[in-house]
Amino acid sequence: MTAGKSSRRRSGKWVRRTIQAGLIAGLVLDTAQLRRRLAGLRTLPDRPEPGQDRFRVLEAEDVRVDRATLAAARAHAQAEGLSTLDLVPRDLPVAQALDLLRAVDPTTYRTDRQAPGRGALHATLADDGVLRAAGIPTDNGHPSAPELAEAIAQLKLHAPGSTDLIVAPRLTSAPDVAAKDAEVLASMHGENTVGALLPQLAWLSTLAASTLVNPAWALAAIGAWSAQPLIVFYGSKNMRPADLLSYSATRAVKEPKRLLAALAAAQSRTVEHVDPVQERRPAYQAELAKGTERFFGERREDCPWCSSTRLEVRLRTRDLLQRKPGTFVLDQCQDCAHIFQNPQLTPAGLDFYYRDFYDGLGEKKLDSLFKARGVMYRPRAESMKSFAQPESWLDVGTGHGHFCNAAREVWPQTTFDGLDITDGIKLAEHRGWIDRGYRGSFVDLAPSMAENYDVVSMFHYMEHSLDPKLELEAARTALRSGGHLVIEVPDPEARWAKLLGKWWLPWLQPQHLNFVSIGNLRRQLETMGFTVVLEQRAEAHEPIDLLSAAWTRLSNLAAGGEDLPWRPTKPEPSAKAVRAATLAVGTPVLLAASLADGALRPFAARLGLTNAYRVIARKS
Repeated sequence: MTAGKSSRRRSGKWVRRTIQAGLIAGLVLDTAQLRRRLAGLRTLPDRPEPGQDRFRVLEAEDVRVDRATLAAARAHAQAEGLSTLDLVPRDLPVAQALDLLRAVDPTTYRTDRQAPGRGALHATLADDGVLRAAGIPTDNGHPSAPELAEAIAQLKLHAPGSTDLIVAPRLTSAPDVAAKDAEVLASMHGENTVGALLPQLAWLSTLAASTLVNPAWALAAIGAWSAQPLIVFYGSKNMRPADLLSYSATRAVKEPKRLLAALAAAQSRTVEHVDPVQERRPAYQAELAKGTERFFGERREDCPWCSSTRLEVRLRTRDLLQRKPGTFVLDQCQDCAHIFQNPQLTPAGLDFYYRDFYDGLGEKKLDSLFKARGVMYRPRAESMKSFAQPESWLDVGTGHGHFCNAAREVWPQTTFDGLDITDGIKLAEHRGWIDRGYRGSFVDLAPSMAENYDVVSMFHYMEHSLDPKLELEAARTALRSGGHLVIEVPDPEARWAKLLGKWWLPWLQPQHLNFVSIGNLRRQLETMGFTVVLEQRAEAHEPIDLLSAAWTRLSNLAAGGEDLPWRPTKPEPSAKAVRAATLAVGTPVLLAASLADGALRPFAARLGLTNAYRVIARKS
C-alpha cells in the first residue's frame, strides 16, 4: 500500500511538472513569435510622388486619415503593386496590437494566398476594382468594427497575393475603437473567434487550475505572463503602444475578462439582419415531418467493389458534426476489405445532409477550416514536380477553390479549373481562385472535357462519391495521354480508425460513402491502364486525429445548448450557459490532444497512425 501511494505521488509530481513546463514553454514560444512578427511589421515611408486616386480608403468610426498619410499610402501601394493596404496606428493599444500580431504574420501575409484577411480595424486602403469585385460600397459613411473586419476579409479573398498591412506613423488610435475592445477582437476573427482564442483560454485555464496545486509557482507564472507585453514591445521602433505600462500592470485582471467578453460578443452578434437558424427552421421541420426513411436507399447484400456477399458491420453511428437525425452504418467486405455506407443515402438524403455544411450556415466556418489547412495545399501541388510541368489542371471536388488558389504559388503559369456540385464553385470563380468552374457531376461532365487536362486531382473527394470506379473512368476521360491523376483519400487501414472508433473524424458520417484501401485503388488503376508512379502516406497525413476526436466528443457533450434549425425549438439560456461552460472546461483537454498529435506526427507512418494516403498515376 505504501509503495503504491509513493508511486502515485511520484506520478502526480511528474504530471504537475510536465504541465508547468508546458505552460512555460508555451509562454516563451508565444513571446518569441510575437517579437519576430513585430520585427517584420514595416513602417509607411514618405514618398515624393503621390499615388493614384484609384485607391479609396475605408475609415472606421471616429477615425480620420490625414492627407499626408493617404498620399503616402497610395504611393506605397502603387509602388509595391498592392491592391489593398491596411493602415496600423503606431500607438495601437497593446491588447489590440498583440491580437493583430497573433492573427497576422507580417512577413508572409502578402504572399500567403490562404491567409485570412485581418487588420487593425482603423483604416484600409483599397483599389477601386477590388472593391467592386468584393461588392464593398465606398459611400456608406464609416463602417463599424464588424463591417470593416468583413470588408478586410473580402478584400483579401479577392486580391490574395497583393494585400499587405503597414504601420502609419501619423495615424493615431481611435478612442472609440479602443473603448469597444472586446467587440473589435470578436470582429477580427468573426465566426472563428472561439477557435482563435482557444489557445489563450486553454493556457489561462490551466494556469488558474495550477494555483490550487502550487500557488507560489502559479503566481510567478502569472507575473511572467503579465510582463510579456513589455518584453514584446521593448525597443520597438515601429509600434509604441501608449498604454504599455498600465496594461501590463493590470493584465492579470483585465485580459481574462476581455477574452470572455469577446466570446460573448461573438455569440451575441448576428451579421445578418434575419436569424439564419430561425429562418431555416420551418423548412427543416417540414422535411423532417415526412420522416428520414426516404433519405436511405435499399440495403446492399454485396460489396460494390468486388461483389462479394461476405459483409460485416464495421461501424454504426450518428451524425456527430451537424447532429442531424439519423443512424448510419458502414459495412466492410470480408474478401476485399472495402468499407462502404450501407444503406447508402439517396439523392434526397445527400441533399439533406450536405445542406448547410459546405454552404449556407456552414460556409464561413468551413471556409475558415480550409484556410487553416492551407499548409497541406502546397505539398499537394509540389508532389507533381517530379513528374510533369502541367499547363492545365482540373481539381475535382474543389469546394471554394482553396487548393487552386494555393497551387498558383507553385505553378504560376498553369491554368486551374475546378469542379464541384455545390455553390462554392461560383464563389471560387468569382474570387478568381480558379480560371473556370464546372458545377455538377464529374461523371456526367467528363465527356465534354475529353483529353483537356495534364493533371486531374481528387483531394478528399472520392470518399464522397456514389461509385469511385466511375469517378476514375471520368478522370481517365478528362486526361490527355501521359497526363497524371492525383488522388488523396482517408486511409481506412489507419490504426486510429480502430482506436478512436466513431470519433475518428475521417469516418465523417453520413457524407463519406466509400473507403478504398491503397491496395484496391492501385490494382484498379492498373486495370484501367494507369501506371502508379507514387504512393505516400506520411506526406498525406494531417496530425489532427486526437484533437478532432476530443473536439467532436466535447461538442456533442455540449450539444444541448446549440441552436440548430433541424431541432424544433431554440435552446434555453441555461442550456447555452452549460454549453459555454463545458467548452471552457474542456479547453485543456483540447490543448493536450493537439500537443499529442504534434508529438506523434514524426512517428505516425512507422506506427501506422497516418490518416490518409496519396497516389499519383500516369495515364498510359
